Amino acid sequence: MKFPLYIAGKYFIQRKSNNAVNIITKISIVGILVGSAALLIVLSAFNGLEDLVRGFYNTFDPDLKISLVEGKYFNESKDHSVYLDQHPEISSYSKILEEKALLSFRDKEYVCVVKGVDNQYSEVTQIESALVSGSYDVNENKGSTVVLGAGVAYYLAYSNLDFDQGISVFLPKSGNYNSMNFQDAFSTDLIYPTGVFRVQPEFDEKYVIAPIKSIRSLLDRPKSLSSIEIDVIPSSNIEELQKSLAMKFGDSFRVENRDEQQAVFFKVMKSEALFSYIIFALILAIAAFTTMGSLSMMILEKKSNLTTFWSMGARLKTIRNIFFYQGLLISLSGALGGILFAIILVVVQRTFGLVTVGQGYVVDYYPVILEWKDVLLVFITVAVIGLTISYFTSRRINETFLKEN
Repeated sequence: MKFPLYIAGKYFIQRKSNNAVNIITKISIVGILVGSAALLIVLSAFNGLEDLVRGFYNTFDPDLKISLVEGKYFNESKDHSVYLDQHPEISSYSKILEEKALLSFRDKEYVCVVKGVDNQYSEVTQIESALVSGSYDVNENKGSTVVLGAGVAYYLAYSNLDFDQGISVFLPKSGNYNSMNFQDAFSTDLIYPTGVFRVQPEFDEKYVIAPIKSIRSLLDRPKSLSSIEIDVIPSSNIEELQKSLAMKFGDSFRVENRDEQQAVFFKVMKSEALFSYIIFALILAIAAFTTMGSLSMMILEKKSNLTTFWSMGARLKTIRNIFFYQGLLISLSGALGGILFAIILVVVQRTFGLVTVGQGYVVDYYPVILEWKDVLLVFITVAVIGLTISYFTSRRINETFLKEN
């Protein structure tokens, strides 16, 4: 192994500028370097985007959420409440009751989801940090004060100048009713917004946060819940707590962590990252094919040397390994150079924000996060491509080729 690696190293470090083989070798290294850097930068960009959006979701989503597997409502259980109250890993929890509602303000109407919450809701989520105007004053004892999503406020043409104006809310009544009579089908009341929150359009255009007591009264469901949202003590093992809660509540309930609450979005993000990886890996493979041309030309150029090695008793496998290692040296040097270049660019982007996203966005510059698993993935990808190309190119050397004059 030492002999072919030594010879491969000698061939690799040749610096004859007038040598076409060396020029092609340099082109191969640069191609792999650029491809490796591009792949790592793209993966870092996806990491940054995912982390940014996850931060938005974390403002609205709790650490854990308990809801029914099937069905809409379940009754509040004293046994469950005692368990949650006494659990040492649970910081606080909030009881939630959600229902679709029709809002009417002046000549505007809009269908949204009214989310009834108790007084612990602001401790379970970071909703207060998402307020863009007004204040969070949702209190079970105040009854009709609510907080609007920015999208809901927009479609109702409701501004902070209108905070003293009530919004009519219509909620469907439970049980049997005369469908021909609108008053029998819906419960109605006036709600008074005290603030507007903005997380992201998915939430902003959907939710109005209101006291759970008033929603229960309008729905005539005094003990009903849609879900229970839980805030976990930071030092806790969320996975273990999630399992214990699932065992306590039974098969009729599901216990979801933050990623599971937005499973569709994160699956889409991971799918996009996977397809981007595949595309850039294919581009990298195409760029690496210049290595095959470089090795083929070097084999022809070094034929006299190879014939000498063969005459001196070198085995065919040993001669083949010279160019196998040569291909690996080209590939891995390009990979290491590309990875180093990408790391520098990512660090500079995170520190100075060279690539901006323009005005009107939630961030000033494009977010990137470097993860070492991606560095390892890029290195392994290049290594596998280089190993494959080097192996099949070196197999082209046979005894007939070595015996030819």
